[in-house]
Amino acid sequence: MKLEKKISIFILLILSVFILSSINVFSWNSHFFYTELAIKNNDWINNFPEIEITPYTYEDIDQDKYNPKFVIKYVEGEIGRKTNASDILINYSDEPDWDLDTNLELNKLQALTGGSQGYRHMYFSVFAGLLKAGDAPKRASHFFEMSKIAFGKGDNYWGFRFAARAVHYLEDLSQPYHAYPVPLRVLFKKFFNIKKITILATNAHYGYEDFNGYLFKHQKDEFYNLLSEVKTIKMDDVEDSTIKLSKEARKDFTPSYRETMKLFPVLDNNQELLILEEQEIIKVANSPDSQGLVNLMKKDILLGLGYLNGFFDLLKESVE
Repeated sequence: MKLEKKISIFILLILSVFILSSINVFSWNSHFFYTELAIKNNDWINNFPEIEITPYTYEDIDQDKYNPKFVIKYVEGEIGRKTNASDILINYSDEPDWDLDTNLELNKLQALTGGSQGYRHMYFSVFAGLLKAGDAPKRASHFFEMSKIAFGKGDNYWGFRFAARAVHYLEDLSQPYHAYPVPLRVLFKKFFNIKKITILATNAHYGYEDFNGYLFKHQKDEFYNLLSEVKTIKMDDVEDSTIKLSKEARKDFTPSYRETMKLFPVLDNNQELLILEEQEIIKVANSPDSQGLVNLMKKDILLGLGYLNGFFDLLKESVE
């Protein structure tokens, strides 16, 4: 490896600590909509018999660390009432973002991902594997195993609720901004100025997320139309498959970054953190120029849906 490349990688490694520790953990704007898409054409889930809401009784089984202040919520109603599998998956695919993973000391590398929340919701392997950080694949696998335990006890409610948590981490890793801090060329453009690069990376991340949120809310057909194109990716091991998903999504990071900055040049600001104005997002969303970024988002959503199909097929085997 040439000396200048070694130096660039070393500097990027250092900058990763500063950049990622300054950015809140993002993913797709609305996990519940993503999950709705994933189960839209899944007959065994949609036709699953009515389920009774049951209390959480897994304290002795699940010994993993969680935020001690986390409180289990029942958003669909009181214990004992009835619900259905699709609603459980949709309602609770956001649950890991409800402070389940915050305020924990998990690993020294969690500084790279902004804390314990980020460490559990991200996974990246950079510099030819020199640096690996994030537990999201392990979390997806953990909750899949918890789901199997619940189904084995005849507790369909927590079987699907644990599955919803697993789905969250799978969805997280189909988002390319969970895979890399900043394009290498940006480091040179900003002369390796840590403060400037951190602000720029944060602005791009927020901008991408805000734009995605608008599309999910106002242009749902862009994503419903993907359902006929979904190709199921067979899943035998949840953790390994989730790592593969992350590596595939990472390929779209640089073009996604480039399109984000092209559509929202105001974000190319290394002096202050910015939040896009709603009118600016609407204007861009209705412009043909936005199709490049929309297509990248659709590509990664489609990728994720293929893996989610494989996950639900694997889950079905544990229910039957």
